[in-house]
This record gives sequence, structure tokens and C-alpha cells, in this order.
Amino acid sequence: MAAWLPVLKAALPYVSNIVAAALPVFTSRRGQDATGDLVGRQIAELQAAVTSNAETMKGLAAQLEQTLSAIATGETDQTQRLATLQEALARCDSTANLAQAQVTRLESVAAALQARVDGFEQLGEGTRRRDTTVATIAVVALIVAVLALLPR
Repeated sequence: MAAWLPVLKAALPYVSNIVAAALPVFTSRRGQDATGDLVGRQIAELQAAVTSNAETMKGLAAQLEQTLSAIATGETDQTQRLATLQEALARCDSTANLAQAQVTRLESVAAALQARVDGFEQLGEGTRRRDTTVATIAVVALIVAVLALLPR
């Protein structure tokens, strides 16, 4: 429907000319008098109307041809734009897939790092206990040594 709008706009200025030419105004008859001169004038008027209609139709056909050519060009342009948009969409989809893969990899690295941190925390707790035990034994040994050095 929208494709015919330019055609309709181009044709509207000529509609009145076509109608005026299609309904020729004959010279008025006076009474029932139909002389050869009157018929000749009527024929001349009809020929002028037909010639005018033909010229108008040629102009209208040329404009219609230009409009159809413009529509075809617009269709080609729109097809190219659509192809470009489809390519861009494919690239975006590919980029989104790569990003998702990267997110998955980063999540696995984060899980591995968290496991190592947890392991170090457990190791650190064991080391603190051991250090506390060693320090306690050293203090007890120091007390025993001091007691042994004291005179009896």
C-alpha cells in the first residue's frame, strides 16, 4: 500500500486534466440544427481532447516509470542494509559466545583460587597450632632448665 503512495501523489495533478479531456465540452446546439460545420467543430474538439489525453498519459507513464525505478532502488538499498545488519548481528552473537566462554573460564579459575585459599587457611591453622605447641614445649623446657640450674 505504501509503495503506491508516490504514484498516487504523482498522478493527482493530472486527474483534473484527464477528466476535463475525457468529457469534452461540445459546442451548444441551437435547436435541432445539426449542420456539417457543427459536426466538424465537434470532431476537432474530440481530436484535441484525444491528443491532450495522449500527452498527459505519456507524462504520467514517465512519472510512473521513475517512481517504480525509485522503488526498485529503495528495495535494493533496504536489502543491502538488511544484509549488513544480519552480518553485524552474527558478529555480535559470536562476540557474546566468546564472552560467555571467557566468563565460564574465569569462574573455574575463581573456584580453583578459592580452593587454594581454603587450603592455605587450613594449613595456616595447623601451622599456628604447631607453633603454639612448640612455643609451649620451649617454655616448659626453659622452666625445667632454670629449675635444674637452681641450687638445691
